[in-house]
This record gives sequence, C-alpha cells and structure tokens, in this order.
Amino acid sequence: MIFKNPVYYHLTNDQEKADAKSDFKKIIDYLLSFAGDISISNQKDGAAVVSYSETPMRASLKTTGKLNRQITLTCEKEDNVSVGLIKNVTRDINYRIFNTQTLSYLVNDPGILDLTTANVDVKILKIIKGHGLTPLFQYRDSLVFYAKDKLGKIHLVNRHLLEYLIKAPLKKLYKSAFSIIVAKDIGRFVALFDRGLIPISFYKGADNDVKVINLSDFDIQKLQRNIFVERINFLFDQEKQSFAQNSSELIEVKKGKGLTRSLKLKKYLAIKIAQDIGYSLRGNILVPKLKVSVFLDK
Repeated sequence: MIFKNPVYYHLTNDQEKADAKSDFKKIIDYLLSFAGDISISNQKDGAAVVSYSETPMRASLKTTGKLNRQITLTCEKEDNVSVGLIKNVTRDINYRIFNTQTLSYLVNDPGILDLTTANVDVKILKIIKGHGLTPLFQYRDSLVFYAKDKLGKIHLVNRHLLEYLIKAPLKKLYKSAFSIIVAKDIGRFVALFDRGLIPISFYKGADNDVKVINLSDFDIQKLQRNIFVERINFLFDQEKQSFAQNSSELIEVKKGKGLTRSLKLKKYLAIKIAQDIGYSLRGNILVPKLKVSVFLDK
C-alpha cells in the first residue's frame, strides 16, 4: 500500500512473553467491533489495511521487527483517527506506541492528543510559534498545550493567556507569562507525565515547586509532628522513557523539619508524596507514615 505522506508508529511490548501476532489479532478484533464505521481488508498473517466509512484515508498494520515482536502502524500525516483508536486497545494489552517523528512514546492518558497527525488552529499555531515553541501535545477539546522550544525543553502553555491572545492579539511578547518548563526533554516528559508528575495548571506550576507534588496535606516545609517516611526510589530509563523502582528505605523526620530537605537529595526529577497515610507504633506512640516516591535521573 502506497502512502503520500506516511507517518510510522511502532507498537512495542518489552515483556518476554509478548506475542505480536496474537496481539495483532486482538487489535483487529477491537477495530472490527466498530461495524459499519471501520472495515479491514487485505488481511493476512500479521498484516491488514484499515479503512473508514466516512473518509478516503487508509492505514496499515503489520507485525515487524526482530522475531516479529513489534507491530507497525502506517498512516497519512493528516490521519488523526488511526493512532487514537489503536491507543484505546494497546493500553489493555501492555503495548506502548513509539512515534518515529518525535522519537518518543505516546503518553498513556487517552485524553492527550499527539499533534503529529492533528492540525492546530492557524491562529493558535501562530501564537505558540511566535513565542518560539512548537506544539507537541494537546488535551482534547481544550487549550492545554505542551510544546517544545529550540533546545528541546518541554513547556506547558498558559491556556488562560492563550485564550486572551486569541481574542486580543498583542504585538509584545510576554514569554514568562506564556509558558513554563516542565521537562528538560520529551523523553523525561513522557516518563513524568505517565507518573502524574507533569502539571496541567499553569499557575499551579508557576507559583509552586513543579518538582514536588504533595497529596498528603501535611505541611512539608515545617512538619507539625514526627513522621516516618517510606522513601521509594525510581530511576529514569532513557531508552524506555519510563521509571523503574530502584530501592527503598524507611527514615524518620522530626517535628519542625522540612520533609524534602530531610531527604538530602542533591538531584532529582520529581518527588511525589502519596495521599494515603499509614501508621507505625514507636513504644506507645502512634507515628504517621508517609509514602514518598523519589524520581531520579540516570
């Protein structure tokens, strides 16, 4: 099948027991559940062509890679339907989707639109590019954009200012109010986003430490009581663009101390303090125990 402007996505599963041919059939069965809207043709062992009832565009699926351990989706640059549909099923069969255009995996959240195959409104695109950024991801049906600068750093665009500029364009640029950096590159962005460590709200990120997420409601700047901290370390994997648990330890932090300072971290990507609170007995004293995930760079 010949594509005019092809875009390639690789569906990958790094588990040893992964069977691409079996999983290929699961994907086809899912697509066939949209009877009347989607049809499958030229189906053979590990390959098929996907077509849609209301558009002339086509896409192809084929098992590829070493030992056929990968499935490749090929579609047109203007096709913003195929990868979204495929994403709905891959998350249930432990596959991730690698975008060869951006050299990054797609985030797991189905609400995030990969803009490789989607058109951004011309006026919005002009405003974002005018601030030296290229949009990469967008929350569906919203003005929440994540964009890349010339150094490859990923920014969260201020949707409130973007909405204002759409209605009342300004000649002067207010870059510090337009976006904030949320990741040093797209690989770390994907890994952090999939762990819920990337802000959605501009001012939450701008006015607070974007690297620390406190869900416990404890005053972590100055603890009001002694606590135990179950510190769980996660290490960033550049190739997989994800985090893997590395080690854990239990430490005690005294009343009046700052939690993050007490962790004595020289360098980290993010800290997440869990909402749930446990307890440990120390003699006859009940001491709260917080679970703290620390995400470290390689």
